[in-house]
Parts: sequence; structure tokens; C-alpha cells
Amino acid sequence: MKNLIKENIIFIIPYLSILLISSACVLFFNKTDIHIFINSHHKLFFDFFFKYWTWLGDGIFATVFTVVLLFIKYRWALTSAVSLIITSLTIQILKHTVYSGSLRPVLFFKENYKGNYQLHIIAGAEPAHFFSFPSGHTAAAFAIFFLSAVIVKNNFLKLIFLIIALLVGFSRIYLSWHFLGDTLAGSITGFIITAISYLLIIRYKNNYLDKSLLKN
Repeated sequence: MKNLIKENIIFIIPYLSILLISSACVLFFNKTDIHIFINSHHKLFFDFFFKYWTWLGDGIFATVFTVVLLFIKYRWALTSAVSLIITSLTIQILKHTVYSGSLRPVLFFKENYKGNYQLHIIAGAEPAHFFSFPSGHTAAAFAIFFLSAVIVKNNFLKLIFLIIALLVGFSRIYLSWHFLGDTLAGSITGFIITAISYLLIIRYKNNYLDKSLLKN
């Protein structure tokens, strides 16, 4: 655990700082006000950018990422598969049991918000209505890119991977698929499950796991 933290401090400290600040916003401000603030600052470039960037947290990208790791090291591919499967199951269980009544922004605003604000919705990225909490795309993004940060040794790349994950989380809010709190919960889920998966699998001594499809 100590080595994991020490070697990835450039990812962990900024992430925890942003998580703390964002959590304070969720605690002290109304979620509709937060969402309106973010949604109202839309630009044509960001509409296009986030419409596609958000797919870095999609299941298809997660599958491709895991397959690519098979060519690098089986151990990394196994860690990715385990963390992503457990993360996905955790998110879906929470969505459909404890938080089954959580509405996504579009329907929430329609049913609960009495103001006159009209959400900015991007054509081709129209959000769903139900199962908002927690954010699955954000969870997957943090699972993928925290593992990527663990794998590489370069601190600059570790920081880049954090930024990528954060932007996926932000894209979910920008596109009105989720509220800020949904993405925070998703990021925590993906981050913690990936850390635990890594710590368990790295302890398993097996020479075969340190091979790859390119090095058999």
C-alpha cells in the first residue's frame, strides 16, 4: 500500500484535493445550482469535445484497454478485467437497488425544479432519465486511468491520466447525464476498487502473469 501511494502521489494528491473541494460544493450548495452553473457555461467547441471524450469511460473502450494490456503484461490485463468487472457490478447494484430512484438531471429538473432554466442538451448525446447515481462512466474512467498511472513510471504521464479521468467525469455533468455528486461517487468507486485489485494481484507470484502475448 505504501509503495502504491508513494509511486503514484502525483495522481493521488491532486485527485484527493479535487475530491475534497468538490465534496464541499456538494455539501454546501444545492445540486441544481451547481448543475445550472456548469450547464450554463457551454460552448460549441466543448459540446463537440465532451460529446466524444465521454466515451473514454464506456464499456467498449474499457474492453479495448484490457485487450491491449494483454500485449504488455497479463498481470495488468487481469488487474484491469477484475477491477472493471467489480466496479461495473458495484455501480449497477447501487443504481438498481439503494439508489434506484435517483433521477438524471433532465427528468429531475422537469419534475422538481420550479425555476425557468432550460438545460442545454447536445444533439446526439441526449441523456437518459433514470439511474443517475453513481456515474458508471466516471467509475470506469478512474479504474482505467488510475491503473494506467500505476503501470507507467513517468510522473508527467501519471498526471495526464488523472486529467483524462477528471475530464470524463466532468463530461458526464456537462452533457447532463449526471450531477456532480454522481461523478464523485463514481470516481471513488473506480479508484478504490482498482487500488484493491492491484494490491491483491501484484502479491500473486506467478511468472506466467508477467508474460504477454508478445513475450511468451
